[in-house]
Amino acid sequence: MPAQPGSKIAGYTVVSLLGSGGMGEVYLVENDQLQRREAMKVISVAGASNPDFQQRFTNEARTAASLDHPSIITIHNHGITDESPWYTMSYLEGPDLASTRLTPAEVGNVLRQVGDALDYAHQHHVVHRDIKPANIVVTRDKDGAIRRAVVLDFGIAKLANSPQLTAMNSIVGTMTYTAPEVIGGQTAGPAADQYSLACATYQMLAGNPPFAADNATALMMAHVQQPAPHLGALRPDLAAVGAVLQRGMAKNPAERFPDCSTFAAEFNRALSTTSSGTQTTVAPTPQGGFGAPSGSAAFSPIPQSSGGSHPSGPQAPPFPSGPQYPSGPQYQSGPQYQSGPQFQGAPPHVSGPQFQPGAQFQPQSGQFGQQPYGAFGAAPKKSKKGLFIGLAVVAVLIVAVAGTSPLWWPSSDAPAREALIAPLLASASGTTCVVDEKKELYCWGDNEQGQLGDGSESRRSTPAKVAGLTDVTAVSVGGYSLDGDFRGTACAVSAGAGYCWGAGLLDQIGDGGSTDRSTPTKVPGLGVVTGIATSDGNTCAISDGDVFCWGFNIDGRLGTGPGTAGVKAPTKVSGVSGATAIATNLSTTCAVASGSLFCWGDNDHGQIGDGTTTTRQSPTKVTALSDVTAVSVGTGTDDGTPFANTCAVAGGDVYCWGDNSYGQLGDGGTTDSTSPKKVADISGASNVTTDVASTCAVIDGAAKCWGNNSRGQLGTGGTSNVSAPTEVTGLGDVRQVVTSWSMTCAISDDKRYCWGLNRDNQLGRPDVSTSEQTTPLEITLG
Repeated sequence: MPAQPGSKIAGYTVVSLLGSGGMGEVYLVENDQLQRREAMKVISVAGASNPDFQQRFTNEARTAASLDHPSIITIHNHGITDESPWYTMSYLEGPDLASTRLTPAEVGNVLRQVGDALDYAHQHHVVHRDIKPANIVVTRDKDGAIRRAVVLDFGIAKLANSPQLTAMNSIVGTMTYTAPEVIGGQTAGPAADQYSLACATYQMLAGNPPFAADNATALMMAHVQQPAPHLGALRPDLAAVGAVLQRGMAKNPAERFPDCSTFAAEFNRALSTTSSGTQTTVAPTPQGGFGAPSGSAAFSPIPQSSGGSHPSGPQAPPFPSGPQYPSGPQYQSGPQYQSGPQFQGAPPHVSGPQFQPGAQFQPQSGQFGQQPYGAFGAAPKKSKKGLFIGLAVVAVLIVAVAGTSPLWWPSSDAPAREALIAPLLASASGTTCVVDEKKELYCWGDNEQGQLGDGSESRRSTPAKVAGLTDVTAVSVGGYSLDGDFRGTACAVSAGAGYCWGAGLLDQIGDGGSTDRSTPTKVPGLGVVTGIATSDGNTCAISDGDVFCWGFNIDGRLGTGPGTAGVKAPTKVSGVSGATAIATNLSTTCAVASGSLFCWGDNDHGQIGDGTTTTRQSPTKVTALSDVTAVSVGTGTDDGTPFANTCAVAGGDVYCWGDNSYGQLGDGGTTDSTSPKKVADISGASNVTTDVASTCAVIDGAAKCWGNNSRGQLGTGGTSNVSAPTEVTGLGDVRQVVTSWSMTCAISDDKRYCWGLNRDNQLGRPDVSTSEQTTPLEITLG
């Protein structure tokens, strides 16, 4: 029974009960000796009288009391009275964040103070373990401005993990903000505090936590498996901060920000770009559901290349033939679109757009397309493979834990594998780049413009590490042909920044120059980059949830509106915010933003998906789709005539549209479509990739491909075309698949595999002499 007002606890006079919960009660007390009011927390759960627990309590209380930071609650005293541990702290007159709402600007202020406090604690080897709105109190000045944001309860979460306690309610109540690695049985570290802070920040802005479910089991699964939602879906006015929050909630601790202060700084920088950064609008009212906030928390103390012939089949597009466009003012000359590899007869080896001496500059797309960030997009909503423990077992664990000990997870089982949301594989003509499990980038093949990033222009037949890049989370390779030679460009996201290198004649590097670069060059003018895609002279990236494009601009591929003039530096694309995926190929660009799909540029084959074949020079919403998580644009030529098609993942289903000459739309026919058509018998897809009339998708841990198979790129063991999704054999748990330039690569069981076209050793295996590899071949990096 709670102590009554006027009663004594350890010499302190109880004034009132401030709150109670699974770990005990919080009282407002009078310190009679110092004649001041303080807050007292009394641990009153079964097992608190255990001597081992009491010793742990004493240790944790001493550690918490040693922290001296304006945004960490001050611990004044602690002890054990009548076998109940207690401690006193400063009494703050202000609400906790579970019982009040803030403006976005105020959230940024709070985040800055809390981030600094957590970093201070981490530097002193103290991890909070229970960051949530109810454990953050704000006080205000007389004019109403926030003066202090103070973190409560350092050490309490660690005590809750004591095997002597029965405190299941306290753990479940915190699970709304618990990092997936902690659920998986790992020891909480600084990155776990950042994850919890990101979840709490999302809730403060959206009105709901990022993950909510009907029961504890489903909530745990959501943290472990579901991708972090983008804030832009609920708060379009704050879409710019969505990518920052998603990184803070990354499943892999290594993919989060280096510390909480950096997370807070990036949040505030992104917030400053929005009109809501200084507004007075508060978050919407939270909705119900397990994990949803329920008011004040219990513990708060206050209320292409040259070569011979190949089997017939589609080729990488040289470029769309048809009317020629004069080069923009910044380009003196440029290649015209010429016919490239053909589908007819025995087509020559892949070649890109050609440049004829004296012709106007019209670069071709990177024939077999590149694999943009959007080819993988957000993780699927459902997956049947990869769970590290069955839900039935989880339910049993919860029941057992509730009766004997806090929530735990068997550390002997591998944690759930996070769905990859950015392309880690890319290829164009004879150049291939792959990211390994250490997030280091390896490239090999053609290198005439330095696209391998090794500082030279020498070809490499085996994978070589690209120096200077760490924490690589996305890669793209594209290019065009000039005087019959492929000119390749590579781009990557490294530690949240965009880098490009290789051919730069069309300003596709983005550094303001038009010369080639043989080493990675940071793209200036961008914030936190989460996706990047480069094609035939143009590049686009996602920065703080916005889309920026630069380089060549024929057919409006940059999305900057009427006109063909190129752009030397990243230029924001209007009308697209909260972006999570980007794809560009030939003259068509698409982006996923806040669950919707927007496309622009060339539309000769209906690849934009708006029901027409009209070129769009600014973003056009594909209204037939919702809940979109991934997109890919593919191109090719058929007897010199270019074609293009697009595929996307929406609600876990795969949709394709545009050209269908080789059955790449997956509907069993060859009729083109100017609007999305659902691929039958597919659900639970996590990514889709299409190029040169070949399409593949990852579906419940398996790679399935269909369409053109002239180079064996569908992995069926032969070169016959496939009309319906067919599983690629010889792979395990597939996490990502990419098809580009008649070559396909996949990540399966942390290994890298490639197959398909190999005339110029695109596979990076000099020991394999076949020009077409029809089954997956493991690629060794490093």
